[in-house]
Amino acid sequence: MAPRTTGEAFREFDVALNLDRRELEQAQRRHQEVTEVLTEAGIASSTFLQGSFARKTMLKPLKDVDMIVLLAEDHRQRWFGAGKGGPAASMAAIRQAVAARWPDAHFDEDKQPAHALQVTFADCTFTFDLVPAFEDGDTEEGVFIADRDLDRWEWSNTRTLRRVIRERNLATVGAFVHQVRMGKSFKTNQPTLEKLSGLVVESLWYAAITKKLAHATATVTALEYAAEAVMGNVYDPTGVDDLAKDWTPGERSRFSQTFSIAAKRGREAQRLAADGDHQAAIDIWHTVFGEPFPAPTAQPAAQALAALSAGSITSTGRAVTSQRGAQTNRPARSWRTR
Repeated sequence: MAPRTTGEAFREFDVALNLDRRELEQAQRRHQEVTEVLTEAGIASSTFLQGSFARKTMLKPLKDVDMIVLLAEDHRQRWFGAGKGGPAASMAAIRQAVAARWPDAHFDEDKQPAHALQVTFADCTFTFDLVPAFEDGDTEEGVFIADRDLDRWEWSNTRTLRRVIRERNLATVGAFVHQVRMGKSFKTNQPTLEKLSGLVVESLWYAAITKKLAHATATVTALEYAAEAVMGNVYDPTGVDDLAKDWTPGERSRFSQTFSIAAKRGREAQRLAADGDHQAAIDIWHTVFGEPFPAPTAQPAAQALAALSAGSITSTGRAVTSQRGAQTNRPARSWRTR
């Protein structure tokens, strides 16, 4: 059954984007189990999750879980520093401890990430990326993460990123992470945005959405902001990294056009919803997002014919009685001869 209002449609959309509850709980349990194994082995002092899974902005299906392994300080002298083989050695130690607990686990099976030991557990449909790291004693939240390819430790503010997203979510009364997932879903439906990472979308939405907004309003606000922002610098939510530094002028133009077109359609949908034509609004949002945004009810022929006489045509080609579709209908003159 199609939703009756735009609000209902967005609520159904939101639910459809949620991670599978069983996988979510399994990932959380496995995180705790791995933490216990590594701390009891004396390898780690503690761990924490990072990435979109930790920030609650990940789209389903769950594919991987990023986990920072804060190494015990006993290992700093031996492993920390460039050219000492520490990143590879720390991953080898982690691998040994994990393999002892889960003998059927596989390592670096899909790929060998520079910063992480990839673990595939036999009972999980997703992988774990275990990232060795040392605390940065000179900053409150910074860490140095391993790079086994370059044999060095790279500074990261991943905890700061997680914190600012959590704070923004609180400022929006819990709506922000849901709206980011909607933005990421929009991106997956746009071939012209394929180059954009999920963090780019998250950063654009972070800059645009600063207070609690209805999902439709938040989406239009973010799309309009993004259409302008992609022409310049796009910083991550911590304000450190310019995620757009490698984009070409042509790419920026295509990104901007895609966001702009979607924003205009979103505004049109809002006007129609305000006039009470929710099915026409849902039809437009379904076009903007694609699946899994709900589809509208089919329009009866009699309703379409009535709307054609005095209403307007939406950007999706639907005839509506509202005058605020993309194209207003103009009654034609009756044919007459002189």
